[in-house]
Amino acid sequence: MKIVNGMLALLIACCAQSSIAQKLKTEVVNYSYNLPPSVPIKGITNYQVKFEPAYEARNQQLIKEYQEPLQAARDKYRTESAEYPKLLKAANDRYDKELAVYNKKSLGKKLTEGALLNSGKPVREVIPRPYITEVAKPVLQSSYDYGMIADTYVQLQGYEKNPANALKILVLMYGYDHTVPRTMDQQTDNLSIGGSTGTRTYKATLYHTEFSYRHPMAVKVFTPDGKEVLSLTPPELNSYKVYKSAETDQPKRINTELLIKTNEEKVLQDNLKFLNTLLNDKFAFSKVSRAATLYYIKNGDNGYTDLTTAFNEASAGLLTLQTDAANARTKLQKAADIWNTALKESDLLNKKARINKDITLGIYFDLLEVYLALGDVINGQASLDKINSMSLSNDDRRNKLQFDMLFAELKNRQQHN
Repeated sequence: MKIVNGMLALLIACCAQSSIAQKLKTEVVNYSYNLPPSVPIKGITNYQVKFEPAYEARNQQLIKEYQEPLQAARDKYRTESAEYPKLLKAANDRYDKELAVYNKKSLGKKLTEGALLNSGKPVREVIPRPYITEVAKPVLQSSYDYGMIADTYVQLQGYEKNPANALKILVLMYGYDHTVPRTMDQQTDNLSIGGSTGTRTYKATLYHTEFSYRHPMAVKVFTPDGKEVLSLTPPELNSYKVYKSAETDQPKRINTELLIKTNEEKVLQDNLKFLNTLLNDKFAFSKVSRAATLYYIKNGDNGYTDLTTAFNEASAGLLTLQTDAANARTKLQKAADIWNTALKESDLLNKKARINKDITLGIYFDLLEVYLALGDVINGQASLDKINSMSLSNDDRRNKLQFDMLFAELKNRQQHN
């Protein structure tokens, strides 16, 4: 009987611990927070953007070199066209005269001359019609409405686009470069199972289109008085990348010109977005997208209404941080206050405590997310210090390490602003 009672007690204890563990849930909240600039420029609130496509001068030179032989071909065509009627008339007159002489000859004489002199009936001379000599068009780099793409892709958050006392951004473009697309094939070993032949291996050939490309760009930034504060050629934009199409079991005919043009447009957009992110990271209060994991107690547990309220306030605050910052910050601070009050009950050694170790750790991670969104480095570091005193799982340790890095970067940026 004692053994049965002991087993019953153990079962009840395990169920109680499982119940506590099951209370803690997580939910991902996607939001954006603002990060101070890493290179603050004090006293400047305007900016202007200029694009300098290095290849446009080369384009103009190629066009000039093309226009000269093209104009010469057109002049030659006009001269020959003017002469053509005269040449045609002269040829027709000669033919008519020769034909008249021929027609006056007797049949015997025509036969004799045709046999001995190899000169039969006259033939009308064909005068070729004039034509324009074809001149190969030059291969030019694509030109763009640079003012339009500057307005579309380069936007410094927190600044006004105004040339007065402005931060000057110069984007240098060196042109799209690529190899010739080609069809590649690769043999693979496949396994066939079933059928009359049983299991067997066979070789199959797969095809894809492949080429290398790059669209190198550089960026320079100057203060209003002309001092250079940034000069960078990002290696991410200068290195060749490889385009590879989906594999097929038959080689496909491709429109090479369309494929290259489509890729060029995409790479241009991607590179400009990259530069925009880089510029905002360095000089603006950049908007950083983040997928936050918030911990909460599952609905229906009346013993945790405070934590449910904190979770709801924090979720709403994070989601509205960009659209209603003042109200969002109030909600986030309210959530932090509720969580800090609950932490006064924390008991890391008692698994049955309302705020046991698991729930305590969940609250601290929630606080870290809120303090990151609020830009509160001091309280964020205090929460990290508390977590440092706790034993952590590998997942929790990786989560904490991510927050260590985020708050270290935030602290460094705040110190320079």
